[in-house]
Amino acid sequence: MEHLEEAESRKRRREMAVEETKTNILDAAESFFAEMGFYGTSLRQITERAGVNVASVNYHFGSKENLMDAVLRRRLEPLNAIRMARLDAVEAEAAEAGEPPSVRAVMTALIEPTLRAVVQPEFGGFSIIMNRVFTEHRGAMMERVGPLIEPLLNRYLKALGEALPNLPKEEVVLRFRMSLGAMQHAIHAVRGYLTDSCPRALTTAMPEETVVNSLIDYITRGMEDT
Repeated sequence: MEHLEEAESRKRRREMAVEETKTNILDAAESFFAEMGFYGTSLRQITERAGVNVASVNYHFGSKENLMDAVLRRRLEPLNAIRMARLDAVEAEAAEAGEPPSVRAVMTALIEPTLRAVVQPEFGGFSIIMNRVFTEHRGAMMERVGPLIEPLLNRYLKALGEALPNLPKEEVVLRFRMSLGAMQHAIHAVRGYLTDSCPRALTTAMPEETVVNSLIDYITRGMEDT
């Protein structure tokens, strides 16, 4: 019995060590991808910061591209699950009332959990990575992030189409895209990035709750405007 317990204990320690190594690699990769961009970051930089060798990265992730996938999935998958669940609730409530969902309810389901998540310390680097993905326009990176966000975007576009039946689909798509741009700026505001990325005249010290409510009002009015 003692031998079995010791074997199980060793197994748990090995598993914990593996998870710690993977977490260290992911943390280092996320930090460098945010700071230097995917193409400007080398595996050697990541391994030196994580305190591992290149073989360890290859063993756990296979390639730099797969490592980026893992960085994206670590943050996006749990956040997307929350945003999907919020939209499910909005649609269920609208269906029960026998009416389409409102623009405000749909956008609140997207905006609130997003901005609540990005104020967490662990989301700092990831927020910058997503900003790079959407502004650097490098096809390979968008190809990697696309499968992680397109199901979410399609669900929200469908709900907005129902909320705005008098607008052409192309107009709904355009307004939604502009709304996502506004949300990205709001993310910078709540993360405190504006002092580095915008003129001082455009910086803000508004609290997170105020930014969230202001953004929802702003986007709702823009989406609904005829």
